[in-house]
Amino acid sequence: MNPRKIKILNIITRLELGGPPILVIDILQRLNKKRFESSIVTGITIDSRYDMIGFARDKDIRVFIMPSLVRNVHPLKDVISLIKLALFLKKEKYDIIHCHTSKGGFIGRLAAKLAGARIIIYSPHGDIFEGYFCKLVTNFFVLLEKFAARFTDKIINLSEIEIERFLKHGIGTKQQLKHIYNGIDIKYYERTMASNLKKRDEFGLSKDDFICATVGRLVPVKGHTYLIKAIQKVIKVIPKARFLFIGDGELKSELSEEIKSLGLQENIFLLGARRDIATTLSCINIFLLPSINEGFGMVLIEAMAAKKPVIATNVGGIPEVVIDGKTGILIPPKDTEGFSSAIIKLYNNPELSKRMGLAGYRRTKNIFNIETTVHELEDLYSELIKEKNIT
Repeated sequence: MNPRKIKILNIITRLELGGPPILVIDILQRLNKKRFESSIVTGITIDSRYDMIGFARDKDIRVFIMPSLVRNVHPLKDVISLIKLALFLKKEKYDIIHCHTSKGGFIGRLAAKLAGARIIIYSPHGDIFEGYFCKLVTNFFVLLEKFAARFTDKIINLSEIEIERFLKHGIGTKQQLKHIYNGIDIKYYERTMASNLKKRDEFGLSKDDFICATVGRLVPVKGHTYLIKAIQKVIKVIPKARFLFIGDGELKSELSEEIKSLGLQENIFLLGARRDIATTLSCINIFLLPSINEGFGMVLIEAMAAKKPVIATNVGGIPEVVIDGKTGILIPPKDTEGFSSAIIKLYNNPELSKRMGLAGYRRTKNIFNIETTVHELEDLYSELIKEKNIT
């Protein structure tokens, strides 16, 4: 007689274009269906253009929608979500509750505790210690993380550096914290690896243009304003340099005005959030990530899978992804001079740029592939089930 499947519920506030939601979907469609039965509870996607709920369902992933579950702090909706989740969990009797990101992580874990869940796992997908809020608000969120960690079986961190940061802030214990790298489908990127001149045509760019791209939400912590200052210096040396900003967010209007005021409309293009990241990366020369804080930088391994050299800030888990001088160049956050110099250096050294791109591809294939991520997560699930004697 075959053992019953392990029932897992993933809780995340939004299932839309972005690193954590895409990773969750990538993992769930690859989990061993003979051993695991996985579902998702999520809130409503505000902008239908970025909705991933239909995509998840197309992959045969069961998705429950809870309208009150929102990303931003909303006391009334948060209490409603907590009560609804707790009742839902008590009724469905899941073996494992796996909560994702800060907001879904706190409400989900608290609901799981109230419902008497046997196993509670939390994937923060980064941290909020720097660059997001003022010190007072940050300290409050740290207190919430400390409280929730008391009834969390495992906290999955993106890097060893992130584990150190959690321990430094008193969140969890060494036994609770486990490091599992994010991974991507390397084969998918191999299929789009050839230089995509059609993509350049789509953006109105020529084969002679030197193209750099960055991907991320247009919010302060992503550091776009510092990159714009660096671009001012770059175009004086490389007039044909073009920069693609992929992503959407609260700073879109402000950044657009800044670009216009500096006369950079012919050099910087705000493309909004896109679903064709892989083919877009295939047509660029260099990938840039100017973040002030970054848990891992999922898009970095996407760029490396596309054999592109990367220039990124030396923050968060990025140094575990990008090997400085080998797969790319790391610089301090907010260092506009460092960013511009690094871009010019790779422009003037195409062979170095190519070597870094190939080294990044090999590193991604060996370390940051989705199969490894899924295997390690399956092992963790099985280990916890065994520890709790769940049959």
